[in-house]
Amino acid sequence: MRHLIRRFFGALLSRRLGPEEQAWVNRILRADLARLFWQQAAIDQRHAYEVARRTEQALGPDISALTAALLHDVGKRHSRAGVIGRSLATITDTLRLPLTADWRRYRDHEQLGAKELAERGADPLAVAFAAGLRPPADEVETEVWEALISADNA
Repeated sequence: MRHLIRRFFGALLSRRLGPEEQAWVNRILRADLARLFWQQAAIDQRHAYEVARRTEQALGPDISALTAALLHDVGKRHSRAGVIGRSLATITDTLRLPLTADWRRYRDHEQLGAKELAERGADPLAVAFAAGLRPPADEVETEVWEALISADNA
């Protein structure tokens, strides 16, 4: 719950990425994947950027991990829900009450994003991280997965 509260206030106070930050994102992502990134709401771009920079601090310039960090919430853009709507969707879903179509898309953002990334041939790590599903140990090092999880939850 603390994580969600911190993220709520972080989203309210988030700012658009500046020119240097935008250039960094564009150096990491392939053009087709960058288009998905830039279709996200500014709050999701900021969050993903920060997750990627924390991942970079932990792992160095691992393009696969940085791509996964930048795109892990790309499915959220389908919900059209703002910060308040997302909060209400989370609470409503937790209480197992009926969700509107937009709120269902927000709840299901992991599957939506993972499907889009897979369809575009994104790295399996990016697909797995977007889906919230740890890939088999022989496909990704534990250190990489744990760095991504830690960066997302910081």
